[in-house]
Amino acid sequence: MYVAATRARDHLVLSLRRSERRRNTAAHVISGYMDGQPQLWETAVLEDLMPALEDGPTDGAEVTAAVAANSEHSVAARDQWMVRRHEMIAAGGRASFTSATALGQREREERERKDEQEWGQGVEPWRRGRAGSQVGRAVHAVLQSIDLATGGGLEERARAQATAEGIPDREADVIRLCRIAVDSGIVRRAVASERLWREVPVAAQVEGGFLHGFIDLLFEEPDGLVVVDYKTDSVDEDRVEDAVEKYRLQGGAYACAVIKATGKTVKEVRFLYLAAQKEVLLLDLEQAVRDAEQQAMDELAYQGSTPPDS
Repeated sequence: MYVAATRARDHLVLSLRRSERRRNTAAHVISGYMDGQPQLWETAVLEDLMPALEDGPTDGAEVTAAVAANSEHSVAARDQWMVRRHEMIAAGGRASFTSATALGQREREERERKDEQEWGQGVEPWRRGRAGSQVGRAVHAVLQSIDLATGGGLEERARAQATAEGIPDREADVIRLCRIAVDSGIVRRAVASERLWREVPVAAQVEGGFLHGFIDLLFEEPDGLVVVDYKTDSVDEDRVEDAVEKYRLQGGAYACAVIKATGKTVKEVRFLYLAAQKEVLLLDLEQAVRDAEQQAMDELAYQGSTPPDS
């Protein structure tokens, strides 16, 4: 009895119905300890059972009938409880935030599968898989810390990051891609603005939760803010315009979060494709912002699964 009564985590439910003829039962002992300690317990009475119990001794059939008559113990009440329980679990387990990179992930993966089929199996290994992501991380880390105006420290940082990522044989590629970024027109614009920020964390509230992300480069000109996203994808120059479409929602999400967080105008979102040495303006930015916010709200509102059948 001690073990049974001391293992409850939240609360313990006890049936303390007891006979006056037998005074040594566990119900009598526990009731004795509880007497005068109202802060430790409260009485839960099944009112529909009381008439039957008050009439004297009852057999199992009478108690079963009394329980069945109690609406709180009906099958319908159980089904309603299951639905409410499911709704509470779904609400508690629903993500409270989504990221800019997560938006449109399925569409990007589908496009990448089609591209891989079109390119065939002979594609360079850095176009896909782990090697590509390691080069990308190294490039982003270098561009986050070097002097963008002069490129000072580029080689040393590239060597350190290539080693840190486990790709020392790709050091030359990291240096080349970073040099392209430093020499690009959009980075020179950022430097000339004298108001630039790198690897900017941004988050903003949307209906149902929050939208967040990290912006590679953000700078401000007199007529508005400009978002720059570095892409290390190895895409042929004549395919860059098409490739941007798969990142449309990501760019719109960055702009949406910046607008909501700062209250300022985002006039441009540009993708800088380093391997192709080409920067591409995200067209129809206002629509992309609206679509990204709607997609974020849809993802945040997703319940996960339908309620169980009754």
